Amino acid sequence: MKKTVVTLLFASLALGTTAQTENPRGIYKMATLTGKVGEVIAPFEQYKICTDSLTLMVAERNGTFVITDNDHCVFNYTGEQPKTDGDKGPLIYDSGPAEFKLKWWSPYVGHLYFPKDDWCIEKYVSGQYSAKGRIFFDALTGKPEADKSNPLIGTWRFIGFVDELHDMGKVLPKLRQDYPSSKYYNSFMVFLQKHVISISARGGRVDDIYYDGRKGFRSNNTNTQTKWLSKDCVAVEFSVDYRTDWMILERVVDGSTPLSAIAGQYVANSR
Repeated sequence: MKKTVVTLLFASLALGTTAQTENPRGIYKMATLTGKVGEVIAPFEQYKICTDSLTLMVAERNGTFVITDNDHCVFNYTGEQPKTDGDKGPLIYDSGPAEFKLKWWSPYVGHLYFPKDDWCIEKYVSGQYSAKGRIFFDALTGKPEADKSNPLIGTWRFIGFVDELHDMGKVLPKLRQDYPSSKYYNSFMVFLQKHVISISARGGRVDDIYYDGRKGFRSNNTNTQTKWLSKDCVAVEFSVDYRTDWMILERVVDGSTPLSAIAGQYVANSR
């Protein structure tokens, strides 16, 4: 299957920069919102991932980070004012590596913060995360901790389920062949020293984890076994009612990150 390559240019913050007309690139957290009740501290946790190819939104909802292609456009500098009175497209201004403002036309009726038929302004800043947000984005952008004493730590692709671990020499090639067209495509598990993060194109969540060496781990009050098929392939126990299936994970060794894979999928689906 042909892979879509997405350029994720995360500009580094240059000290002393005063440029405010650059295209925002990187990960930004909403700091303030100006709408129906004036300017307020961001009333919910929301991020924008700004790249040369697309803009993704990540919002925290009940402990889950939800990823959407909410904006359907690349965030490039536009200036603060629309070109015509009838132009209601999003505006990007005061923008650069450190922050940017997004001005968008709100059609919402009865929203607590968004006005009806008027402009809403969101200010975003880089380098700011909630505690769990930082863990999630580190996993999303591929920054796992290294620990030679625990080979499970790292980033893994979830390629499918099996109900029993027999004849895996024949089963694994079939899982790999079916993976690009399966519902598990671009689903990942990232194991860190104290957290496990499940990630898919729809989003993910951060959970605490306690390891039992190579044998398994405990998370969400559930003990989970692991069966090692090779140093880069592991079966993780998944219990449903009285049945036990196995999630097959393969370590990511090609240098890609969950974000680059997921962003590429969004770009491919938009064509």
